[in-house]
Amino acid sequence: MNYLRTACEIARTSSGVSRSATLLRSRSTTTGRSLCSQVEQKPQQPKPSPAGSGSNGSTISTHTHSPNALEKRMLVFTKRYKSIEDVPNFVSQEKMERVRNQVRIKIANYMMIATAIGCIVMVISGKKAQERGESVAKMNLDWHKEYNEKARAEDEASVAAESKKK
Repeated sequence: MNYLRTACEIARTSSGVSRSATLLRSRSTTTGRSLCSQVEQKPQQPKPSPAGSGSNGSTISTHTHSPNALEKRMLVFTKRYKSIEDVPNFVSQEKMERVRNQVRIKIANYMMIATAIGCIVMVISGKKAQERGESVAKMNLDWHKEYNEKARAEDEASVAAESKKK
């Protein structure tokens, strides 16, 4: 029965009232009338505002978020306000979420552009290094040669020190 109540409420509030009512009537098998008429009507009570009302009757439900310094910069970055001083003390949560999403998208786009530029620079740098005859394999061989020479020199020094002790 709870499902029927929900379906009837949706049928009454939606724009396609006649289609929903027709659909509900076609599913009714015992009687010719709609199932929505069988559901008890509840009087609608006004919803209390979550933020409450002030002494003058105004509410701050639409402006419930107090932006910090970073969020104020984000509001200016997305051109919602001209300067940080123009940003009010309270803004709507919806506006703040949209600004965060826009900043996230802009930063991602800038990072993609920077990555593409970095890749192009590295390709050009690699081609220039190839023209000079530099390669990772050659650098590795040079490092090993230098390391082995240092190790031999240390071995010879330790052997010479041991022979002087005897």
